Amino acid sequence: MITILANYERISLFHTMIPFFLFNKDIKRNHGKSVFRITQSAAWCLKNDKNKILFMERCFQHREPRDLEDIELDLLKKLRDKYKTIVFFCGQPEAGTNRLDILPFVDHLFYKSVFSNRSEYKKILYGKNLFSDYYHKNFGVNDNPEYINRMQITDEQAAKLKLSWNIGIGTYPRRNWPQRLGAVLARAGMPLLGQYTGGKSLKRALLPGTGKKIKNSVFSGNRSISVHARIDPVTCPSIAFQRVHFLNLIQTLNVKNKNLFLTGTVKQEQYYRELMDSKIVLSPFGWGEVCFRDFEAILSGALLLKPDMSHLVTWPNVYIPYETYIPLEWNGSDLMEKTKHYLDDEKERQRIVANAFEQYKNETALIKSRAESLLSSFIY
Repeated sequence: MITILANYERISLFHTMIPFFLFNKDIKRNHGKSVFRITQSAAWCLKNDKNKILFMERCFQHREPRDLEDIELDLLKKLRDKYKTIVFFCGQPEAGTNRLDILPFVDHLFYKSVFSNRSEYKKILYGKNLFSDYYHKNFGVNDNPEYINRMQITDEQAAKLKLSWNIGIGTYPRRNWPQRLGAVLARAGMPLLGQYTGGKSLKRALLPGTGKKIKNSVFSGNRSISVHARIDPVTCPSIAFQRVHFLNLIQTLNVKNKNLFLTGTVKQEQYYRELMDSKIVLSPFGWGEVCFRDFEAILSGALLLKPDMSHLVTWPNVYIPYETYIPLEWNGSDLMEKTKHYLDDEKERQRIVANAFEQYKNETALIKSRAESLLSSFIY
């Protein structure tokens, strides 16, 4: 049996944990027992747990890419002394060097996205990711405090870095209040009830967006919004800069092009209605490269326009250039050119929209087998 030390918040419950729930459900159906013991208490793990394998899910989760604190390192040392195997599922959204400081204490470190070029992990990156480093070096953006990875990892430690799954696995569309209630129920010791309360059934979560209403909408060409660009910057300057920069570009372009880009903020229900009526959705990076908006755009039948993703590997992979999304330069220099091209070429836009939907559907259909291949080595 495996113990999971979980951090029950919405991304955990409605995205990261879903493969665990699915895998456990199959094991219980076939063998009559659960394979996971889930807890939120590190104290319980240290004092009462008899299992030898610990999965840590979204522990030590912070928005800013800061190093672990002394109290967190002390807990890791105690857990390392207790468990034979520790597998850490990092909750950070970006492909980066954040949480490399955990490597001395774990046997496997799973990220939602990993660098295409593994040598990047041995570089000193400003903001602990490639895009923060890019904007720091090319636009002079600085953080206060600064977050810079200075840990030089060994080849043995680099071999611990693995790819899990991103937020494309999960319940869509997202609903704020039901999911908040679900998180409360999970923290009260009822994670499955919380998952069902705040989202859809696990069956629907397995194949998000395959309902009849969404599927038919994908091929609808009669849309009134040209480019949906309702984006908010995050708080860390080097991470936020891409969104700030693109919003500044849009402000200038809107003056010349009669408000081609729809900006500002609206309530969640209106946001989803607008996506269903949009030809293109612009999705700059947020806290990480992979965003909820990417999958919402695909499920809504809009073309995904996004800064280039070729520096990373992730799954589900809906980032095939000019086949499932349109990549942009990180400086935004081709934003207007590509926007105009794909607004004018409806046939090509619809081809990519259809490809993206099929790619997403086909990828998520593999989640049970992918979870089994990842988890079974620890079970059997």
